[in-house]
Amino acid sequence: MDVPEILQRDADELARVTGREVEVVPNGSQIGVIVKQAHLPAGAYTKSQSDVLMLTDYQYPMSAMDMFYMELDVQHAGGSIPAHATSIEPHLGRSWRRWSWHRNGIWKPGTDGLLSHWAFVEACWAKETPQ
Repeated sequence: MDVPEILQRDADELARVTGREVEVVPNGSQIGVIVKQAHLPAGAYTKSQSDVLMLTDYQYPMSAMDMFYMELDVQHAGGSIPAHATSIEPHLGRSWRRWSWHRNGIWKPGTDGLLSHWAFVEACWAKETPQ
C-alpha cells in the first residue's frame, strides 16, 4: 500500500525543519516515520543523537499520534532508564525503547500532524533537560 501523499509531504517538511533525513516506512496497518540521528538536547541523555520513530497509520492525519521511540541505549545522562521508557518494542525490524509520554490533549485533524507531533517530542525532551 502506498504512503498517504499528505504524510509524505509532512515528512519532507519535517526533514527540512530538522535538517535530518526522514524515512517513511509502511509496515502492515502502521506506518513508521523515522527521523535519522536527530539531535538530542545537550546534557539530557547518554547520547547526543538518536533515530526517533513515530508511528501512524493510513488514516493519517485523522488518527491521533501518541508516544515516540528511540534507540535502546538512550538513557538519562546519569545512565538511568526513565520510568516512562522501560518498555522495549519491536518495530520495522528493530528494537526500540518506547518513550511513554502522552499528548494528554485532543488531536485536531487538519491542525495536528507530523510537525505538531515532532513539537510534542521536543517538548518531552525539554522536560528532561537539566536547567
